Amino acid sequence: MPELAATASAAPPLPSVLEEIVRRRRRAVAAAQRKLSVRRMASELRMSHDPRREFGAALRSARRPAVIAELKRASPSKGRLREDFDVAALAAAYEQAGATALSVLTEPTQFEGQLEYLAQARRATRLPILRKDFIFSNYQIWESAHAGADAVLLIAAMLDDTELEQLILTARRANLAVLCEVHTAEELRRASRFGADCIGVNNRDLHTFQVDLAVGERLGPLLGGFQSEKLGVAESGLRTAADLARMAAAGFSAFLIGESFMREPDPGAALKQLLDECQMPFVKICGMTNLNDARQACAVGASAVGFVFAASPRRVAAETVRGIAPLLPAEVQRVGVFADVPLSQVQSLAHACGLHAVQLHGDYDPAAAQRLAGEIPVWRALALPGGAESAAAWARFVERFVLDNPVGGSGRSIDWDAAAAFIRSLPPQLPCAKATLLAGGLNPENVAAGVRATGAAGADVCSGVESRPGQKSPVAVSNFCRAARSAFWSAAR
Repeated sequence: MPELAATASAAPPLPSVLEEIVRRRRRAVAAAQRKLSVRRMASELRMSHDPRREFGAALRSARRPAVIAELKRASPSKGRLREDFDVAALAAAYEQAGATALSVLTEPTQFEGQLEYLAQARRATRLPILRKDFIFSNYQIWESAHAGADAVLLIAAMLDDTELEQLILTARRANLAVLCEVHTAEELRRASRFGADCIGVNNRDLHTFQVDLAVGERLGPLLGGFQSEKLGVAESGLRTAADLARMAAAGFSAFLIGESFMREPDPGAALKQLLDECQMPFVKICGMTNLNDARQACAVGASAVGFVFAASPRRVAAETVRGIAPLLPAEVQRVGVFADVPLSQVQSLAHACGLHAVQLHGDYDPAAAQRLAGEIPVWRALALPGGAESAAAWARFVERFVLDNPVGGSGRSIDWDAAAAFIRSLPPQLPCAKATLLAGGLNPENVAAGVRATGAAGADVCSGVESRPGQKSPVAVSNFCRAARSAFWSAAR
């Protein structure tokens, strides 16, 4: 990891076109201050009944690629991008297509934006909204919150250390998230040092306007090199699922896309097509023993959490699960893991704990398990390679196979070639053929290689994301989910 020296930094000279934009924005801000004071805006915000929408949390919890879809009518390099620019309709279409957040350009001269666009987008959707403009004053921070933004963009290249730190502190007071845009390792260090919530790496050169995704590939790995890992947002030049996979592999969790959508006849349809092309893994974080770990797994995009009722350092009581399960997001599946427990007891515990599925390890009669499957979805754990021989009796009714070691939580990898051969052998018409999970010895470093090598539909991890048995590492869980996503998105290349 390259070391980023902590030196004071002044903003370098801006390219001439941006310098002119900023000069005009300063005049506009001075005029706005004469009409509406910070004191009045702050007072009206305190009386508002419209709560702030959580920008960073939305990006972290997305279970599909977290796309910040942009509303941008024009740009300095390309001119007007579209004639039809109904903000409310475009925003609503983005939300319906699966956008995680919106970015709204409000700079009027080169981008043909308006401050009023923020309120229009806010009324049309429930998504968090980023104000994208050339922000250099505390007044603009309060103006953004007052106009309907949930987050603001700060461009590190146009702000010195004092300005950047002050604007981030003001955003805290205004209850706004900060996405700090950077182009270099030094700017990334500054953004992290002063506490930006998210760091956006812009692949577009401010001087030449040329786009190069290698910028993101160079800077993305630096995002994890700080005491608190920063949520990275890749910006500019993103058009395809392969582009998203490339940036995800570099360490980015979210993607800001505007120009490619704005040029399409139907931007919402273009976003939907992109998201549909990004295959998503089913990620299960198993061995949950407490609410905090379960919530953190859900927050970074886990599809399911597992509760172990079998003999294990991670074994939990039914009372514990009953206290955790109702407090998790409805879309996250709760799975009970059982080994050689009578099926009548499995069914009783599943009902009492509000489980969505049961995962069976050990010696069970397939015919009896099939009867249980009429009450609750059954997943069957198979220890490869030997376990493949018994799969035929289960394949007709199980929802998923979980390909694991004979002893769960051992940290040992299974034979990926055997797993791939087993998955290929499943009749494609059966649900389990498209839902089989890879387990056994997975961790953030090998999960991408594992799912690519086997063709599994998802991944199941337990000890590979723990700081100690039964205690999950939030960073490891986040990295595991991100690595799994990257592996599946790259399938669209």
